[in-house]
Amino acid sequence: MKVSDLMRTNLIKVRPQAHIGHVLIWYNGMTNTSRNTYVVDDKGGLLGVVTIFDFLYMIVPQPVITASLEGSVQGRDGLLRTLRRNMAAIADTEVGSIMDTRFPMARADDLFVTAHALIMERRANAVPVLDAKGLLVGEISRRMILGFLVQNL
Repeated sequence: MKVSDLMRTNLIKVRPQAHIGHVLIWYNGMTNTSRNTYVVDDKGGLLGVVTIFDFLYMIVPQPVITASLEGSVQGRDGLLRTLRRNMAAIADTEVGSIMDTRFPMARADDLFVTAHALIMERRANAVPVLDAKGLLVGEISRRMILGFLVQNL
């Protein structure tokens, strides 16, 4: 079974200049789409990956967590005010500045066990899938692999 037989093709693709605030708005209400945000060039070549974990870290950075735990930020309203200020501060940050350029990638013609090994090694939720020309064509996730295994074993 090849990666191309299991992969998802409904992906979030953005240019490096896209602002974090805009990308996060796209996430609102999206279902059955990619786990990662893929940063691509004008031809569809993969430049980097931004994960949901990356976005969460940007929105709720360690200083906010520490302040909340120490009691410096009190209550729901205080926390939301702090997070809104932080969101406003990062909204215009370009995704290209936070993308991971060394993210593992699978090839569409690889056996799915190759993607599985990458996912397990990096403890990633999903990895991008490239075609023979190096263009981003899909994503394969832990859930897709597990679903295939459960249905076929």
